[in-house]
Amino acid sequence: MAPRNVVRTIYLYLVTVVGIVMALTGLIGAITSILNLYVFRLITPDGVQNELASVLGFSSAVLVGAPVWLYHWNIIQETRQHVARPSARPSGEASDVAASIPAPQVEARRDLVRRLYIYLLCAIGLFIVMFNLVNIAPNIYRGFFMSSGPYSSPAVPDSTATTTGNTYAVQSLIRNIVAVLVGIPVWLFHWHLGQREERDLPAE
Repeated sequence: MAPRNVVRTIYLYLVTVVGIVMALTGLIGAITSILNLYVFRLITPDGVQNELASVLGFSSAVLVGAPVWLYHWNIIQETRQHVARPSARPSGEASDVAASIPAPQVEARRDLVRRLYIYLLCAIGLFIVMFNLVNIAPNIYRGFFMSSGPYSSPAVPDSTATTTGNTYAVQSLIRNIVAVLVGIPVWLFHWHLGQREERDLPAE
């Protein structure tokens, strides 16, 4: 029974990681595409249909990944609460209670899997922030200060002019900013969750 519980725990956390990564990828892509299409108008008429298809694809990733993540995360939380809740059975059933309590080694493995999950998501959120922060300054320069061939300027909203070479840099800049704004809460949430659970660990 104990090994089965460990395998189940690994499954729950693994699917939760896949679900949240899928949801984050879709969220960043969907917000970026919507901003490019409807707010900053950086998409040429010829590219509107492809961009709409991208929005649908990214939105589908959110609609699939977010429920998978939330469903399995709720199971994980309910399981932890059930294990942590002290049993209130009569003393005559002491043997049954002892059999139902997971062995210390199984609990240690389960806690190890949980810590790996928390700090893996913390690292993913931090990497999203770091890699996109690195690209913000170069994309600002390419989009607003570097000319491609003859002088070109970023596309202006409500303008029907053909987009310039700098437009791609502006689109990348928007994606960088969106990714940073999405990655920071993921990083901070899991970092504080990990720190709180480290403090709650019993002294060895």
